[in-house]
Amino acid sequence: MIETILITGCNGQLGSELKNISFKKINTFFFTDSKNLDITKKNTVENFIIKNNIKTIINTAAYTNVNKAEVEIKRANEINAEGVKNLVELSEKYNCKLIHYSTDYVYDGLSKSPIDEGLKTNPLNNYGISKRKGELFIENSSCESIVIRTSWLYSKYGNNFVNTIIDKAKSEKKINVINDQFGCPTSAKDLAKDTINILNSKTRLDSFGKIFNYSNLGSTNWSGFAIKIIELLNLKCEINEVPTLFFKSNVKRPKYSVTNKSKIISAFNLKIPQWEDSLKIYLTNFKS
Repeated sequence: MIETILITGCNGQLGSELKNISFKKINTFFFTDSKNLDITKKNTVENFIIKNNIKTIINTAAYTNVNKAEVEIKRANEINAEGVKNLVELSEKYNCKLIHYSTDYVYDGLSKSPIDEGLKTNPLNNYGISKRKGELFIENSSCESIVIRTSWLYSKYGNNFVNTIIDKAKSEKKINVINDQFGCPTSAKDLAKDTINILNSKTRLDSFGKIFNYSNLGSTNWSGFAIKIIELLNLKCEINEVPTLFFKSNVKRPKYSVTNKSKIISAFNLKIPQWEDSLKIYLTNFKS
């Protein structure tokens, strides 16, 4: 059955990857960004849903600047919380499915073993707080909806760690990279593909609960991530491993956000690649 699917935030990393793969599917997709569909304006979104007979919403729209969120608290909440509330209420009203994305920053990083979805959240910064508020609207909703918590996302679109390291390594002989924050790199392309796989599965989205972790399998720290990038591209640059305190940032970040993906793998029969394998595929685009 052909479905009409709304994808918000289509110019971001995940939205852009969804745009790349979704045209191959039989469903009808509507790609929007904040300029033509602002999720904080409920009436505008409602009119769009009615006009286009939307049956599924994939919300990739988000305020993601962690540092600025400490200052632009209101704006972060408008997009990451109130915007999600609007989508939930409209999904309930018009019987839409809803997939929303969140972050490992809802965790406090104090865990000593891979984090499952049942761990109590305790965000350390305003970005994480705003994302957790958005999650709660999904958790308390009656519509068929889920939250996918992801981490360390990269793609060829926009600013991200991988592209930053590549740019720096081409012009600098040594780069300082943090070695005491651990997590899971995620290919936005993999997440986009598996989002479509989840939608195409016969399983009701929230049959196994509202919250799911998703990233590539395995884990590393930021410096290990950078070293692997340099190694795969054979760049002549040294990675100097430093502690978080080296950068004197006022924004707290979780030290450990390695997540357990067994729930989402089991629920939707996914085959998630190892992070090194996905990174290698991604970096083939950068080799001469």
